[in-house]
Amino acid sequence: MPKTNMTAAAASDDEAMLGVFERLALDAGREVMRVFHAGCAVDTKSDSTPVTEADRESEKIILAGLRAAYPDIPCVAEEEVAAGVATPDLDDAFLLIDPLDGTKEFVNRRTDFTVNIALVRHGVPEIGVVFAPCTGRFFSGRPGRAE
Repeated sequence: MPKTNMTAAAASDDEAMLGVFERLALDAGREVMRVFHAGCAVDTKSDSTPVTEADRESEKIILAGLRAAYPDIPCVAEEEVAAGVATPDLDDAFLLIDPLDGTKEFVNRRTDFTVNIALVRHGVPEIGVVFAPCTGRFFSGRPGRAE
């Protein structure tokens, strides 16, 4: 395949991955907002930070989708790591998930929290999405594009 076609194929793959991330972040964000409006108990992780049903449910949604779409790329997810799930061999690429960034804000009923998903290659985040469920705003990036 000529180099230009390879570059186009890589860009297409990146765009498709970004689409998956956006869909999963939106689905997870809906669940976060459901819990936000319903209220929930707050537990404390071993590092003394809060964790809620919204964190856990958001992570389940994201992990199920990512593992179905990208079974060969290991996932590092905040609540799994906090629960003692062993971090997989990260090799050259892995998916990084923070299912509810800003749990303290969420618990205190402030609206500045996000759902974050990224692909990290060789230690550098290359494709990612940040979704703010309270405002419905997406921030995303991939090689050559940031929005």
